[in-house]
Parts: sequence; C-alpha cells; structure tokens
Amino acid sequence: MTDNPSVRHTAPSSPDTGPVHDEQTETADGTAVDGNIHVGYWDSADDDRSLNQATDRLTDLVAERLATAPGQRLLDVGCGTGRPALRIARATGARVSGISVSDEDIDLARTRADAAALAGRVDFRYADAHALPFDAASFDGAWAIECLMHISDRTAALTEIARTLRPGSPLVVTDVLLRAPVTGDAAETVRQTCRAFRSPGFPGPVELRTALDRAGLETVEFNDIGEHVRRTYQAFADAFDGVRPTPGDPHYEFFTSTRSLPRFGALPEVGYVFLVARRR
Repeated sequence: MTDNPSVRHTAPSSPDTGPVHDEQTETADGTAVDGNIHVGYWDSADDDRSLNQATDRLTDLVAERLATAPGQRLLDVGCGTGRPALRIARATGARVSGISVSDEDIDLARTRADAAALAGRVDFRYADAHALPFDAASFDGAWAIECLMHISDRTAALTEIARTLRPGSPLVVTDVLLRAPVTGDAAETVRQTCRAFRSPGFPGPVELRTALDRAGLETVEFNDIGEHVRRTYQAFADAFDGVRPTPGDPHYEFFTSTRSLPRFGALPEVGYVFLVARRR
C-alpha cells in the first residue's frame, strides 16, 4: 500500500469533515472550508497550502482519477453543498448530478450552481444512495467523498452506485478509515466522533474491499493517505474555535466535538482511504 494517490498501483480484486447538515452546513460552508466540507490534502510537511486550497487539492485528485471527457455524465454521491461537483464540472466539461439526503445541502448547492452559471450542466437533488433515481448504466463515472462513513449498509449503497455506472466506468471513494480496532480512551474518542458526524462507524480496509467486490466493483487502487490529510483535524478545530453552542442547540454535540478533532486525528489507527474501483 502506498501513501500517495499520485502513485497508481493495482490491488487484488475484492471491495465536503463528512456531510454536516442544517445550521451546521451553513456555518461550515461559510466559515470553515468555503463549500468543501471534507478533508484537505497536503503533498508534504513543507506544503503551505491553506485549508481551502488543500480541500480543493483533494477534489482535483478525485477528478484526475475519473479521467473524464467533455460531455460525459458523472454522479456525485453525497454532494454536500456542491463545490466539488462544480469544480469538477468546470475543469472537465462533464455533466454532473449530485445527490444528498440534506435539503439544506441541496439548496446551497443549487444556489452555488446558479452563481457559477453552471446550473445547465450540474444538477442537485434529494436522493438516498440506497435508491438512486437514475437508470442503469447511465453514468460514465462517480465519486463519493466522505459519504460511506454515514451509511450502515455500505454493500447495498455500493451495489446501487454500481448499477448506475456503465461497465468499465470508475468510482472514486475517499473516506475516513479505521486502520485497526481501537480500545480504551481511543475507542471512546472514535465513538464521540462517530456520534458527532452521524456515522454508524468508520469502515476498515477489509470491510471496504469486501463491499466493493460484492457490489460488482473491481478495486484498482487502494491507498491510505492518512498522513497527507491529518493536518485537517487541527485546521477544523481552529476554524470552529469561536463557535460556542448552548446545550439546547440541536448541533451542540457537533460543535463541541470539533475541539477534540485533533485528538481523533492524531490516533494512529485513524487513516484515510483514497480508492478507485471499476464496474465489472
């Protein structure tokens, strides 16, 4: 396993922070990462990119793996507030459909598409990854940035995504990865983070490979880029440092949890997967 997605390798065949909703979404979208509610990627310790630049860098790495041509159709699963979809559409000339289970996300994404004059090529709609409102084999590629960690039945979701892909088309997944089981204080830190980000649990490497395989997807690249994204957790804690929620706030746990993100990110068991699969 390599630690750099700019290095491609073949793994054996087998399987915008994550989505934050409601008021959380609007706060994050406006103050933390300018629409990218996901981790940033830094090439090295000397890389001086800002958090906004680093989150765009991760999006660009996803776009590179999609290897899309103008006019092709792409699916963004868990589109957040739309910045990755718009960036990839603008850079590649592709048409993009983004889906989310947050009405607030969709509203912000549509507003962003209108402002960017891309509403004719990029659409956003409310939909569940387990029941996508698209015909079989209707997309030339798809991506899911920090979406799977919010899904309990990842095999079912991946199977549904694969259904919408044309044979041979790529799926790029980036997500928090639990490299190994955790115990004690580390396990409690992971549990708190899962609750804050509404995750049933972060996937492990074996689970992801198995789910991909069962979904009819061949894994062609499987990298743990955890060391390249680790700086994000402190950056997010700093970005939300001034937010002081009250105990009655429905998002109290999320905003409170941002203070412990550096502790979560420092756990050696916490990695970050960057994988490419293809529909068989």
